[in-house]
Amino acid sequence: MSNCPVCGTEYIETPEFCSICGWDLTPYPQRAKPSKTYLKKEEVRLQWAKKMWELARNQQNWLAKFDELQGELQQGAIARTYLQSQLEWVLYRLEQLNPELIVSTLLRLEDKIGAIPDSTPAISEVGMDYRQLTKLLETGKWRKADEHTWEILLQIAVREDEGWLSAADIDSFPPTDLRTIDQLWQQYSSGRFGLSVQQQIWESTEANYTEFCDRVGWRVKENWKYYSELSFNEDAPPGHLPVTAWRQRACYGAGKLTAAENFARIAAKLATGDR
Repeated sequence: MSNCPVCGTEYIETPEFCSICGWDLTPYPQRAKPSKTYLKKEEVRLQWAKKMWELARNQQNWLAKFDELQGELQQGAIARTYLQSQLEWVLYRLEQLNPELIVSTLLRLEDKIGAIPDSTPAISEVGMDYRQLTKLLETGKWRKADEHTWEILLQIAVREDEGWLSAADIDSFPPTDLRTIDQLWQQYSSGRFGLSVQQQIWESTEANYTEFCDRVGWRVKENWKYYSELSFNEDAPPGHLPVTAWRQRACYGAGKLTAAENFARIAAKLATGDR
């Protein structure tokens, strides 16, 4: 049994040429003793062949990766932005290995990316960054997440100095951002918390704020909860968080509206959606 010195393929009976890399496997004539100069040239040629074989094998791997990513693009299995960055990375490696492929690859890449509809839903109409809220919710830091949610509401409405939302602020609040806040709370609480969860409870009580507060745990045995008394954990009643209608005590409002008026407007905004 022998091995090809270039690609390492094993042969029981050695052929004239390697079937994998094409290297000449013909042995030296037994009666002829090759000179040192010839052997040195053969060694240089062998090292060059090994290098070319390694480059060709790497090129095949990158081309296979490129084709794989193209297939995922067509199936829509990976988000548009992630795939685009991966394809650009593969393209960069291809450029290093085989510059001749660049022009055709660029054309294929443009066609594929251009044909993909941008189905990524918008998360903010005003450029709000929700990464911190996502991280707080993902790690179960419910109180900090609630406090940051209130900060987001004030920032979007440009009411940080006042510290409360007016009726006009709530009515004109960007619906996309309201939906994003709701979806993040629902996602990381497994559907237990969120604005739409509160809205459903609100509608089931026929817009009775006192009964609503009893249901979500903002009022217990006729005692209105202060903010510091809330349950910032996963065992809290459904709809317990986030708190957007009040900040100090559930029976007090925030600003010029009562807590009931605030929540009624927020629920109405949720119900109308993008309209």
